[in-house]
Amino acid sequence: MSAATKLLKKEIIKRIDELPVRDIKDLRNYIIFLEMKNFIPQIDPDQAYYWTKKWQKLECEADADIKAKRLYGPYNSAKELLKQLNK
Repeated sequence: MSAATKLLKKEIIKRIDELPVRDIKDLRNYIIFLEMKNFIPQIDPDQAYYWTKKWQKLECEADADIKAKRLYGPYNSAKELLKQLNK
């Protein structure tokens, strides 16, 4: 292992130690993604956020809202949308 790699590892560990817990969980999920991308090459790295636990939870909430018909729109203009959002 090169000296530059060792310094980089030390810097990364230092920065991890300073992260709040919620960010450490996100970091763990990202590391898991990095490990999995070698096994699942069809996942576009730019779309990796979609497979995080947080995003999947939000997807489930959206599905529940759709099923319960908690929807608004469609709108014919941005003005109509803003009017609904301001209620």
